[in-house]
Amino acid sequence: MTIVVGDKTANDFYIPANEPFTTIGALPYLYEANLRRFCKQHQGAVDRGLLDLRLWRHENHTYHLKGLLVDDDYALITGSNLNPRAWRLDLENGLLIHDPQGSLVGQQRAELERILLHCRRLDHHRSLEPIASYPEPVQRILKRLARTRADRLLNQVL
Repeated sequence: MTIVVGDKTANDFYIPANEPFTTIGALPYLYEANLRRFCKQHQGAVDRGLLDLRLWRHENHTYHLKGLLVDDDYALITGSNLNPRAWRLDLENGLLIHDPQGSLVGQQRAELERILLHCRRLDHHRSLEPIASYPEPVQRILKRLARTRADRLLNQVL
């Protein structure tokens, strides 16, 4: 299984260090903390080659792709985030394509290759930037969220 996620710098809410920080700028770091936790929980699958985690980053572009490709047979193209909260609350449309004849496999593989071209493999949760190197305001926000466990609640809302 391959999962591609955007690098924190490819998030619409990422604020470069040379710009004034606002609280919303902590969001990409929260996502990265969630990715770190996910990778740590599934490190065994990563080590055995059962799970391939990729981080997408390309120049100053943002990453907003949402979809699934399953066994060259199904494709889900959607505007919804792929998480339980979004599936409960979002009203965005999605298109599920069943392609048992494989008519779209070539196009799907070509698109996936274009996406993977700008990815790096995440072999270990420690290969992500450590929280200690995050900007000071981000560290304070993440510590407050974790201390009150509000980060778990926030993840249900995002």
